[in-house]
Amino acid sequence: MIYECHGHIIHDGVSYADSIARHEGGVDEAFVRQNLKVCAEYGIKFYRDGGDKHGATVFAKKVAGEYGIDYRTPAYIIHKKGYYGQMFGRAFETLAEYRELVAEAGRLGADFIKLTASGLLDYDAGGSVTGPPTVAEFPEMVKIAHGEGYVVMVHANGADNIKRALEAGADSIEHGFYMDSDAITMMAQTGAVWAPTIAVVANLIGKGRFDDDVVQRIYDGHKSALLEAADAGVTVACGSDAGALYVYQGQGAIDELEILRGLGIDPTAGNRKIEKEFQK
Repeated sequence: MIYECHGHIIHDGVSYADSIARHEGGVDEAFVRQNLKVCAEYGIKFYRDGGDKHGATVFAKKVAGEYGIDYRTPAYIIHKKGYYGQMFGRAFETLAEYRELVAEAGRLGADFIKLTASGLLDYDAGGSVTGPPTVAEFPEMVKIAHGEGYVVMVHANGADNIKRALEAGADSIEHGFYMDSDAITMMAQTGAVWAPTIAVVANLIGKGRFDDDVVQRIYDGHKSALLEAADAGVTVACGSDAGALYVYQGQGAIDELEILRGLGIDPTAGNRKIEKEFQK
């Protein structure tokens, strides 16, 4: 049984712009079904989506059972206006608006809530993390989601942002680039699951899209952090960020699993923890 604990069924691993464009007039159901079919052919039986704002993941949840896939979704990312998340989610300005977005996600069938505590990696700027630090309201955001019975998935890069997310009660850290020893210790203590999506950098190496020295440095640093985390007892899950550039549906999970196993990391416990807990 192959687990994809972090993917985006809306994407194809080739072009972000084209992937989004095909759904702007309404969900391209044939495209979503084709992605689910490919995942099933790769043996994926569990797929946890990172959400999108066009409804592709909501549709996928309705039909994934036809392909033998246990599919989980947050419906969309929830983020504060001006912070990362616009490409996949919906923004709020007040906590009252945030509460309504949590409620709307529930009405759409969300299994958990996804929040953002940082931006992306900017490979053209040496791999720096984009965007401002984690919003001040983050602890209250997590508290509200937990109060509604949801587990919370958090997109976080940069050690300080990761630690703020963990302090707030994040149930999983997605990506987690630039994890430091203190963040690793906190992850082990809190029991949060780490979906490192290392395939997203591994699959950039040698493609000529970005400076290979930058990508290789990030990749090597992420591997070192994973090894330290494994030694500290952090629970790691297999999530590739399927649909990201060069991370193809189905194959991405295989790539991620091979890298983790090559490091001596067995993601079984993390996969099963997500399977058990990331549902309302």
